[in-house]
Amino acid sequence: MDNRGLLTGLAAAALVSAAVGAAGLAHRYMASTGHYALWEAAGFALVLFPAFGLLGRRYDRLKQRADRDSLTGLWNRGFAHRCIVGLLKQAEARRKRLAVMLIDLNDFKLINDGLGHAEGDRAISMAAGALEESAVRGEIVCRWGGDEFLLLCPYADRQEAECLKRAIDERMEGLSLHSGLRLSASCGYAFYPEDGTTLAELSAAADRRLYDSKHLAKLQSEPHRLEA
Repeated sequence: MDNRGLLTGLAAAALVSAAVGAAGLAHRYMASTGHYALWEAAGFALVLFPAFGLLGRRYDRLKQRADRDSLTGLWNRGFAHRCIVGLLKQAEARRKRLAVMLIDLNDFKLINDGLGHAEGDRAISMAAGALEESAVRGEIVCRWGGDEFLLLCPYADRQEAECLKRAIDERMEGLSLHSGLRLSASCGYAFYPEDGTTLAELSAAADRRLYDSKHLAKLQSEPHRLEA
């Protein structure tokens, strides 16, 4: 959890307590009761630190909820838009590439409509877990919407993207064997800077390649359908 709210609250409490103590000392600078001002500041600190800390922690929790998808616990679409700004700046400064990968569950409508929304939610949650388990090199996994996911892969090249795709396919295959659901995913990826310089451009390029991947998979399966 991001603790910036908590730290800000504690810092505010410290500043207020210090200000109270400094004001008391200044007021009693020449008096013999100067130590009383320190006790006064300590009293304020005992009250303010828990209060400001509680407010800061509450802010952190609310912010985390705003950044997370409620079903899967993954980062949400809004977070992806904010996060990639910094990642693109780093990639530009270090002259590195960055990959954006879109993942879409295959035939999800058959699960969601045929087995019910509860099973559809279970499929999405399991797929989210598989993606997080596959993201072992610092990839940021986000739920893009519905049965689509987006991965931000700092400094990834095409070979690394292909390795990640294979890892995802293997985990999906394992889920299918143990869950009773037929789970697989199609993938499309794009690279900064050659495919775009914004998330909108990169996700659009990745989406086109995702569509091509799905279309190719359907063409490859058609001979088997004809034979059957």
